[in-house]
Amino acid sequence: MREMKDSGIEWIGEIPVDWELSKIGAVYEERNEKVSDADFSPLSVTKQGVVPQLETAAKTNDGENRKLIRKNDFVINSRSDRRGSCGISEYDGSCSLINTVLKPRRNMCNAYYSFVFRSERFADEFYRWGNGIVDDLWSTKWSNMKRIYIPAPSLQEQRCIADYLDRKCSQIDAIIARQQEVTEKLKAYKLSVITEAVTKGLKPNVPMKDSGVEWIGEIPEHWKLSHIGNLVEMGSGGTPARKKPEYWENGNIPWMSSGEINDEYIYSTAEQITELGLQNSNAKILPVNTVMLGLIGQGKTKGLTAILKTEVCCNQNLAYLIADEKYLHYRYLFYCFKAMYFYIRGLVGESQAGIYSYFLKKLHIPLPDIEQQIRISDYLDTKCEAIKNSINKRERIIEKFTSYKRSLIYEVVTGKKEVQR
Repeated sequence: MREMKDSGIEWIGEIPVDWELSKIGAVYEERNEKVSDADFSPLSVTKQGVVPQLETAAKTNDGENRKLIRKNDFVINSRSDRRGSCGISEYDGSCSLINTVLKPRRNMCNAYYSFVFRSERFADEFYRWGNGIVDDLWSTKWSNMKRIYIPAPSLQEQRCIADYLDRKCSQIDAIIARQQEVTEKLKAYKLSVITEAVTKGLKPNVPMKDSGVEWIGEIPEHWKLSHIGNLVEMGSGGTPARKKPEYWENGNIPWMSSGEINDEYIYSTAEQITELGLQNSNAKILPVNTVMLGLIGQGKTKGLTAILKTEVCCNQNLAYLIADEKYLHYRYLFYCFKAMYFYIRGLVGESQAGIYSYFLKKLHIPLPDIEQQIRISDYLDTKCEAIKNSINKRERIIEKFTSYKRSLIYEVVTGKKEVQR
């Protein structure tokens, strides 16, 4: 077992006795040349490394004011909300000014330090040296970054560590990718099961008719179609003024935010409001089994659905739909929205624009009799729970290997785990 010593640097901890420490500024120099994206292709700095600019990247009109990147430069995003976005560039190109571009000095292994910079504990240290932009957002400038201490093993050991981590991380990434692929297939299968059940029913080979609705296709002959607005009470919520503490402090009325719709079944909420907050906002208390729908957001939230399992009120970015149970079972409506998710998003677009109540009211859904709706819902509850368990199993495997990879990188780049040369 190798002999260790205290590095004196909190984020590094112990290192082998024959290792040294160095400041980043002794290993890299900043490349700060300004160029145009007309001359040097725009690149994006992501958690997967430096890549040709993504279609989803925020575009600016400042193409004449970018930083030059040369092949083999190391680039890191200086902002805390882009944590982990860094890598060695395989291209000549340009990037936005928020990134720090580093040119390797001689007698160092760029690949080794790339792993150092990708370690979780380095990220903590990197942003600890940052300055605030706004609350909960800060940026680390080169003038501070260059003063951060990093491990400095021999060049031979740097190369040995980089080769080892390349091999091991490739193996781990392959396992994670396989599990992610299975997870995506299970999610697609779940959606197909839901769509088949709410549009075709549970009995095969029954006579069918064309619904005339794109997302539905054919439905059983004896089923009806209806606008959602004919079957529900619909509305949205509100947010009490944040600057009024009497609306929030010691509140006991659950208040649902749009982000909580990801949970599908709502048993509790992160925030509560007071009776005074309820009276002075557009929020209203909603009954158990109300179906909720996300109205806004460029992420996946828009169009997601959930069922209330406790009484709550909600914000204005959520719609509530209280089903008339004589004609529409709440779980069946929930599964119809599941089946319509991509259809709805396709109609309203992927921008920040929201879904409006008149649009929801005009949406068609298939309408079997209430007993069939309940049987379909029971079937889907059982089927979806089994698929969800399979997905959760894969996600636990992904988390296990992701955590192992993080730990392995840190242990190896700081010398706590020895790599055979």
